[in-house]
Amino acid sequence: MNRLRTAVVALLCVGATLPTQATAAAAVVPDATPAQQLATLNQQLTSEQDRLNTLNNQVEQAQSTLDGLSRKLNDDHQRETSLNKQLVALGRLEYEQPAFSLSTILDARSLDQLLSNMAQAQLVAHKQRNLLDQTRRLRQQDQQAHDQMSTQLTGVQAARDEAAQVAARTLALRSSAQDAALRARADALNAQARATQTIARPPSGAWPNHFAFGYCTYYVATRRYVPWFGNAIQWYANAAAYGYPEGKAPRVTAIMVTAESGFGHVAYVEAVYPDGSWMVSEMNFIGWNVVSRRTIRPGQVPLLGFIYGQ
Repeated sequence: MNRLRTAVVALLCVGATLPTQATAAAAVVPDATPAQQLATLNQQLTSEQDRLNTLNNQVEQAQSTLDGLSRKLNDDHQRETSLNKQLVALGRLEYEQPAFSLSTILDARSLDQLLSNMAQAQLVAHKQRNLLDQTRRLRQQDQQAHDQMSTQLTGVQAARDEAAQVAARTLALRSSAQDAALRARADALNAQARATQTIARPPSGAWPNHFAFGYCTYYVATRRYVPWFGNAIQWYANAAAYGYPEGKAPRVTAIMVTAESGFGHVAYVEAVYPDGSWMVSEMNFIGWNVVSRRTIRPGQVPLLGFIYGQ
């Protein structure tokens, strides 16, 4: 729970630093040479893509934290309900079979024993009520953290909607560019911005897919059911929290999780070979929304592990 609250504080701090409006597009100097203009526009596109990835990263992190808090709240409710049932049962038992009936008092060997029995019964009842009070306070704290994170997620999603402005700027860059490669790159970034901005997406597989279109997480979630949230770098811990078995050995249909970027990377294991290497299919490794394949040998990538099926 402490880790979840720490994540909430961290994301709240991140949200406080989010810009309220998009930065202005870099102006191309009119008297610059074509090579200089091309370099300026390429730099602008790189900046816009980095910004778009950062905004999407913040949304994925916030969704992951909110999901963890939601599951913690559910556990709190179940625990509180269980304790309430136990206290009700104890109250009914005490009513039907009083602990201090006349026979209990008469059977006491001494006044000290009677007082000791009374004190122990009161102590047990006191501890039970304290436990219930602590559980209720914990649930209230978790509810407050959940509400704060929900508000923060709304703010971060609004920031990610700046992707629409990114798209508009890339279109402007495209129309002013004379280089075919730059126009193609601007078109690709425009598509990425619009896809990232679209929160409600139809599932592309047999199950819901709540990840941003065109990224590695989205592709893997079309190949495997992924109920957890978060960026690729968070998948290994988040899958374990959902009870999915994990390990360091590749298996066909497993999800490979690596630290190949600051956001991490995930891929789908298609084959495992006798020499210990394995082949994966993946998206956004060589380009956004591009599916590719590669064969990997042990030690070749910063591997976090593999997520197996349940």
